[in-house]
Amino acid sequence: MAKTPEPRPTKADIPLAGGAQGNPADEADKTVRAANPMLKALSDVRQVLAYLTILPVSGKGLLTEEDFGRLPAYYPLAGLALGLGLFLCAKLLMLTAAPVTVMATILVALMVVFTRGFHLDGLADSMDALLSHRSREEKLAIMKDPRQGTFGVLSIVLDVLLRVQLVSAVLTRPDWATAIILFPVWGRLASSTVSAFSRYARPGGGLAHASVERSGFREFLIALGLTLALSLLFGFPPFLAALFAFLLSVGLILLWDKTMGGVTGDLLGASLEITETLCLLLYVLAF
Repeated sequence: MAKTPEPRPTKADIPLAGGAQGNPADEADKTVRAANPMLKALSDVRQVLAYLTILPVSGKGLLTEEDFGRLPAYYPLAGLALGLGLFLCAKLLMLTAAPVTVMATILVALMVVFTRGFHLDGLADSMDALLSHRSREEKLAIMKDPRQGTFGVLSIVLDVLLRVQLVSAVLTRPDWATAIILFPVWGRLASSTVSAFSRYARPGGGLAHASVERSGFREFLIALGLTLALSLLFGFPPFLAALFAFLLSVGLILLWDKTMGGVTGDLLGASLEITETLCLLLYVLAF
């Protein structure tokens, strides 16, 4: 059965800190960054890593809505950091006698840990809402329900099972490192694209609201350029996979707009999870 609507606070509804009072040193640092585009970009990358991963990045500070609107440009770099982490873990696992399925299961679990499970949670809430056959308003309320419904649980189980099989297949290939490093990059291109070209589906503020409403074509171009450049470094097939991720994200934008009237933080997470998994599937089947 699908969940019944019951509002709850979610990570997408965390109040922004832009109105909070910072100390004079922080304000001076922000002034310096604003005057230097390179320092501003480096600061944005640091904030992306701090908010989207468990990496111990120092300097996670108070951000305005405008600050959050710039962050989608650098989501693919967070994906690169995660992919390199998975690559190093895979190299260590290959020094053991663990079967490939066990190694793949560990890597999939580590990916959940590295991202705090945010995106899987978004996938589950989105599937509960999308498959509920309720009105648009009720679907949005379902995504804020703390309870997981049948569709949400099944989406997590099926996603994890499919990923374990796909990563197992990838680890047996001579070019395994390419897919392991890049599939998190491809998934985060989808989040950047959906953020840049969507509207927020519900009233109210929060991290996702600011990222969606304040990001645009500039952030998309940076994210796309980073993803295509990183993929092309590994060859033409990864470049095609990156283009596939972009096309898939366009389809997701249309789907979320038709069914939900826009996007939420949960739908951004679902976009990432779906794109990562399907790009891995494409890599295994086509390349």
